[in-house]
Amino acid sequence: MPARSRAEAAVPQPLATNLVVASRRHWNGRDCLSIVLADEEQEGRLLKTRSPNAPSFAVMHRDFADGVIEVDIGAELTGKGAPDARGFAGLSFHIDRNLQTHESVYLRMTNGRLNLPPPPPPRIERAIQYVAHPDFHFAVSREKYPGRYEKGADIALGRWHGLRLEIEGPRLRALVDGVEALAVDDLHYAGRRGAVGLFVDDGSRGFFTNLGILAA
Repeated sequence: MPARSRAEAAVPQPLATNLVVASRRHWNGRDCLSIVLADEEQEGRLLKTRSPNAPSFAVMHRDFADGVIEVDIGAELTGKGAPDARGFAGLSFHIDRNLQTHESVYLRMTNGRLNLPPPPPPRIERAIQYVAHPDFHFAVSREKYPGRYEKGADIALGRWHGLRLEIEGPRLRALVDGVEALAVDDLHYAGRRGAVGLFVDDGSRGFFTNLGILAA
């Protein structure tokens, strides 16, 4: 299925939303799509009755297995999240038909090296993260494979950054502003055809523009 051109997708329009609210906004000099957790979902995260890294995204494309996904992305804190809210925003892929399982690469904007002052260790080495829902969240990977599925990155809260995912079979390469920031060689849902989404998490509002999807 041909991907939309980046020009056509400058302000992406969701096909569906799941646990989030999406609206058109102007942020940091650019027209964009704003995505934030729905009120009920945000309350559930605070009360810990909802899972972190749950399928909270706006669906943008229905049929993707391998290829390239890229978007310009920014984030801010909403003030409604837990104290460890980090400005979580990213890309989800291989989303199943029922919008329940997914893989995601997201940025923790407050953990980026470009913040002033920069965050202290170990947060400064935890700015980009790979997860797979429901059973491979950051806490699992951090305990079993420390430093393997999360890395530092030159990002900051309140700025635009380019996030590009190159996906082929079990392998993923994530670039931030053209620089490789994370590589994964054992994707949990490798080869599964599914949807692509724009992802946000606790206490964070994500901003997205200039979306490009090229399915192999």
